[in-house]
Amino acid sequence: MSMSLAIFGIVASITAIFSALSQRGRRWLVRDFTHYKTILVAWIAGNLVFVAAACWHLLFQGQSDIGAVVAIMMAISLLIFCLSMLTLQRRPQNNTRPRRFLAVGAHPDDVELACGATIAKLVDAGHDVRIVVMSQGESGGHAPRRIQEARRGAGYLGAQSHTVRSFCDTRLSENSNLMVAAIEEEIAAFGPDVVLTHSATDIHQDHEAVHRAVMRAGRRLPSILCFESPSVGNDFSPSFFVDVENYTDVKVEAIKLHADQRNKPYMTRARIESMATFRGNQVKQQRAEGFEVMRLVSTTVGDF
Repeated sequence: MSMSLAIFGIVASITAIFSALSQRGRRWLVRDFTHYKTILVAWIAGNLVFVAAACWHLLFQGQSDIGAVVAIMMAISLLIFCLSMLTLQRRPQNNTRPRRFLAVGAHPDDVELACGATIAKLVDAGHDVRIVVMSQGESGGHAPRRIQEARRGAGYLGAQSHTVRSFCDTRLSENSNLMVAAIEEEIAAFGPDVVLTHSATDIHQDHEAVHRAVMRAGRRLPSILCFESPSVGNDFSPSFFVDVENYTDVKVEAIKLHADQRNKPYMTRARIESMATFRGNQVKQQRAEGFEVMRLVSTTVGDF
């Protein structure tokens, strides 16, 4: 192994380690790999061994070939590891009967907070998901930033499309008929099998207004499920659960993209994981997201 090649390898390995540990690298690993922690540890360990072997080769060049041999073997191992990662990567399944899911939230971060793990799981199961947000969240933050964060969050989860409407934040109930018309347009254009939205038990006035608008707009739809926002009341009683053990970290990363709201207490990993664990315990799973059933036809849900 030449000196220039060894130095190049050291720089490349150090870069690879920092890339994997960066926020963007971690976010990619979480979304694309179920066992991302194992992959991360193996990747860092392999590159560290390569760096140590390459440094040994540079320090004792001409005296021992051990460093060169180990470095070459580790480089080959890392290449094989990269190729094997492709078999561990989460890919949307080739679903022969994909369903269409429309998620309707009041504010830019509502869908991710309430059912982000379910959305990601639906996408990976080969279903089509569209997200519609009824306001820009201008009363609780910087609207242009929140719109951009909402689009990034939806894209990270894998939603096929994302729309942000411009109804007045905190005053959605004053535009009830217009919201119904807007949701009807989305339903007509997308033709969803299932609609996910806020619960009637939600104590946030905008969430309750969206629930009512969806129920009116979706009056002819067979299946409507209500997700669990942080502001649901004590009367929220889910009877439909989705196992999200492998998707809770994906949900956490999607919520992190809403940096404008990062200081809100319900945005923390601890809060998100505790709720998923609580709902999971109700149905004897590790983690779950719960939904109230307004009405549900089994054939509209599909497999996921």
